[in-house]
This record gives sequence, structure tokens and C-alpha cells, in this order.
Amino acid sequence: MINNCEGKVLSALAESLDIPESAYEAATRRYYDLGNWLSDESKAKCAQYKPRISPQGSFRLGTVTKPWKRDHYDLDLSCNLQEGIHTWTHTQEQLKELLGEDLNAYRQERGITEPLERKHRCWRLNYQDELKFHKDTVPCIRHTDSVRKAIQQRMVQSGTSHLLAQDVAQLAVAITDDRHPLYRRISDDWQISNPEGYARWFESRLKLADSLLKDRALQANVARVDDLPTYKWKSPLQMAIQILKRHRDIMFDQDPERKPISILITTLAAEAYTGEFELSATLVQILSKISVSTSRPRVPNPVNPVEDFADRWSTQEGRLLRL
Repeated sequence: MINNCEGKVLSALAESLDIPESAYEAATRRYYDLGNWLSDESKAKCAQYKPRISPQGSFRLGTVTKPWKRDHYDLDLSCNLQEGIHTWTHTQEQLKELLGEDLNAYRQERGITEPLERKHRCWRLNYQDELKFHKDTVPCIRHTDSVRKAIQQRMVQSGTSHLLAQDVAQLAVAITDDRHPLYRRISDDWQISNPEGYARWFESRLKLADSLLKDRALQANVARVDDLPTYKWKSPLQMAIQILKRHRDIMFDQDPERKPISILITTLAAEAYTGEFELSATLVQILSKISVSTSRPRVPNPVNPVEDFADRWSTQEGRLLRL
């Protein structure tokens, strides 16, 4: 059990790990600016395809921690081209190059001196102003109806409510990956992603502390907590994840190759959470319930259960890293 004094220390620790609200606001300004620029038909080729820029990852979930031994933040975005591009009209390469051309023009117009950086799935913009960001933007399009239907069925079979599964499955997108064998060919076989669906699932876990979140909404003078950005919910689950991520950073400081990725920590913690109101009780609950087999580790993606977030652990390289 954790006493009241220890609970206060944990709360102070979580508060010290959180980034200032100004950083969230700066990130929001930047992705809105990019979204508006890409929607301008006089500037961007993407504009005709109705681009929608959305945050994903820890900025979307409200679980960002202050950088550990570095001075930049990672802002992950998706650029969903909502009309006119499908898996049967464009290759992954064509979609990625289309966005890359526009991002390079945006970079030049905004005076970003660092060159656009190509990653396997995304493009990276490096900001070097008052708040340093790596802004990784993943191009994506609506996935096929058959894929979305299959995801909904898998989620229901894994125990997700029909209503949540239906809502989440409709958000599945197809993303580019230059390692894919059909990257340069027309094919329905694109990588599946669902960052907004994952965020909806995560929020459903936060809402297990319903009365606590109602108090947050009341304090912020809004009708519903949904009217607040998720980072302003300040739930004990979000704070617990921030602490666990920092513990991970410190524990693997000298061995970064073995460091668990944040989505693993977030998923395991959210699944273990049962609606505790206090941070100390939340951490006790999470740490007592998290369990991953060491012989055949598997952490299914809650919004696409056939995907395994721990798949690297089962490879030869992963087994060596666990030794």
C-alpha cells in the first residue's frame, strides 16, 4: 500500500514530467498551420484530395513527457487524403511522393532550414526555433470497406463492445511503408493503421473514472470532458503512463535497443486500469495486473487484434535483446 505522503510525492513527480501547456499549444498551432497550408489549392497539390491533419501518439493521448537527455519533442501527425485517392488508383509510393513534394514546398515557405527527411512510413520536418520539434507526418487514405469490416469483427471477438468496435473500425486507414513488397504497385494490400481509433479506445479507458472526469469538465467550465483536449483531462491513468515511460527511459538509458516502445506501455497500462481515482492506486493496479509471457510475448493492438505490438520480441533479434 502507498501512504498519503508517498501519494503526494508521486503526484509531484507526474507533474514534473508533464510538459507545459504552452508546448501543447505550440504543437497545435503547428499542425493547424500545416493543415491549412495543405488545404490551399493555390499552394498544395494535396489540396484537391481534402487533406486532414491530425495529431497521433502521445500528443493526441495527453501522455507526453519532458524529453529525456535531449532537447526536442516528437510530434506525430497523420495526413489523411480523404477524397480522390484509393488503393486501386495510386501506389503507396505515389501517395508518399505527393505529400513529400508539398511538405518540401511548405518547409521552404516557412523558412525551415533543415531538409525534409525521408522515413520508412513518414516525412520528418525538423523545427529549430524556440521549441524544437521533430514533426513526423504519415500519409494515409481510407482503408477498404472489407478491411474495416474485418477489424470490427476481430474487436468484437476480442471482447470490445459492438458500439465501440463499430466506431473505431470506421477510422482505419491505409498507410505507406517503403519496406512493403508492393510499395510501387497498385494493390489493396497496404499496411493498416488507426491512430484516431486507438485514441478513441484509450479515451474509453480514461472514462472508467467517469465522475472524476466530470469534475475536470466542471473545473474547466465546459459541459463535457469531451469538449476538452485529451491532454487537459489529467487523469491518473495518463499520469501513471508518464511515470512508467520515464522509468523506462532511465532503466534502459545505457541499453536503448532494449527499450520498450511507448505504445506497449500505454496499451498494457490502459488495459490494466479499472477506474481508480488516485494516482497511487492506479500505479498499484497497473503494476499488479500487467502480465506478458516471457516465452511467447504478445501484446495485441486493441483496435486491430491481429497486430502484435510485441512482434519484435519474437524475432531472433528480439530474443537476443531479451537475454
